[in-house]
Amino acid sequence: MGYETRVKLSNARGLVADVKSVAQVALEAGNSPHMIFEHYRELMTEKEAKAWFAVTPDSIKPIREKEEQDRAEWERQGAAKIVHLPVTAAA
Repeated sequence: MGYETRVKLSNARGLVADVKSVAQVALEAGNSPHMIFEHYRELMTEKEAKAWFAVTPDSIKPIREKEEQDRAEWERQGAAKIVHLPVTAAA
């Protein structure tokens, strides 16, 4: 599943939790109310939805700056040759 698809799914889950109108979410997502109800209902709490929609470029700026500092430090130490693989859940 691609990045854009995961973001789209998270937005739909968040909207269902936040807006609480399957019909409105279906309209915004370009899907049927049945599909939204079956696949996105009760997958995210209202609190999680508010946190999801609170993510902005400004809110993650400190995290990105820290990552850039860490990367620069690794490069100074010669660790830039290390390839970090993504963590995946066990099947």
